[in-house]
Amino acid sequence: MVFNIVCGCAAGTAHPGVLESLNGEGKRLLELLTVFAGHEAEGVANVRKFTLPFLLSTPSIALFKNGELVHFIERHNIEGRSAAMIAENLK
Repeated sequence: MVFNIVCGCAAGTAHPGVLESLNGEGKRLLELLTVFAGHEAEGVANVRKFTLPFLLSTPSIALFKNGELVHFIERHNIEGRSAAMIAENLK
């Protein structure tokens, strides 16, 4: 789940990093979903229940397995990182 927002780090590195992480060998996702903070308040609130104890920051990325949160990348782990670094973190 990508918690999205229209900003430089989302468009410049988070989005490309997510897409890059899907290329090549490795585990595959069954679904790739996104919600836009500020535009889809109900969707964000519903998913937010599953990302605790992490505070919502945008952009951020949550990986779930069988409905359980297994990895969360907060905004401070996206800002200043390249798309390749984000992709590696997701892999």
